[in-house]
Amino acid sequence: MPPQPHTGAVTWVDDVLASEPTARRAPSLLNSQPVVLRRGVEHLEVCWDPARTLSVLDPDGDQLWLSLGAFVEALVLAAAENAVGVTVESSYDPARHRFAVLRPGRPRAPRYTAEELRNRVSGTGRFATPYPSLHEVAELARAAELPAGVRVLAWEHARADALAEQAHRWLFGTPEPRRELRAWVRPGADDGIEPEALGLPPWRASLFLAAGGTVAEAMGDVLGGHPRGVGTLAALVDDEGRGGPVRLGVLGGALLRLGLQAIRHGLRLQSLPHLTACPATRDDMARLVAESDAPGRVAAVVRVGVPEHEPPLSRRRPTPVEVALPPM
Repeated sequence: MPPQPHTGAVTWVDDVLASEPTARRAPSLLNSQPVVLRRGVEHLEVCWDPARTLSVLDPDGDQLWLSLGAFVEALVLAAAENAVGVTVESSYDPARHRFAVLRPGRPRAPRYTAEELRNRVSGTGRFATPYPSLHEVAELARAAELPAGVRVLAWEHARADALAEQAHRWLFGTPEPRRELRAWVRPGADDGIEPEALGLPPWRASLFLAAGGTVAEAMGDVLGGHPRGVGTLAALVDDEGRGGPVRLGVLGGALLRLGLQAIRHGLRLQSLPHLTACPATRDDMARLVAESDAPGRVAAVVRVGVPEHEPPLSRRRPTPVEVALPPM
């Protein structure tokens, strides 16, 4: 029988949806917020809006699965504050744009509080020196209790700065990624990113906005320039190397926990998707992982540090809620 319209009685689905304003604080690629929730009688589907996916900055779809996994982790965490238990079932269906199905379960004691999630901010702008050491980043990963087969690999500043500069030049100096980025720089909007998140000096950010993403090739280097205050660069590495929506969803939850743990340490994280999208830096990072203690696949790259100026709490739009589709 197809799911029936909501009758007005309070159900488990309503109890979970009451936590959505907190769960929407989960990170997503360029704050694109791709999640769509579909409510059934006794279940909730976590789906995505294809119009909120990126093709150039997320060529393999990895960042989409990370974003969806982070949202699921945040929703489970937020619901637990109200003693609402959630069981997560992987239910990837590309035809329906469905990622997972949530059903009633036992409440769990989350490691992080809903208040920490509500106040979560990403690092933007320059990070102050001294940057976190490789040992500090390793301690951060240990405290976040990452899943089995997931580790954080950080690099010395000389290597990190070279990678960041290469990816910045590709991002701002190549038409396709530059246009896609520009579409999500939305000052004052309830989605997308603020100009400060670009990591550019104010005059360069103003030039980027004024040009509307159609900067001449010669201006790409002026915009990208030499990034400053990058902080410590670290990669979330999947030692299993499988990839795919289900596994990357698990890593998305880990990425959220890593960011919350960083805040407890007085640090901030900012995802740098252009480092995994840029072909040259993606290849460089694969080589660096191969040279480390264990092989693996880079799922995401973040920079870690203390912002020179505390970033504001970014805006969030309400997550769309629809009625679940009938079975095919």
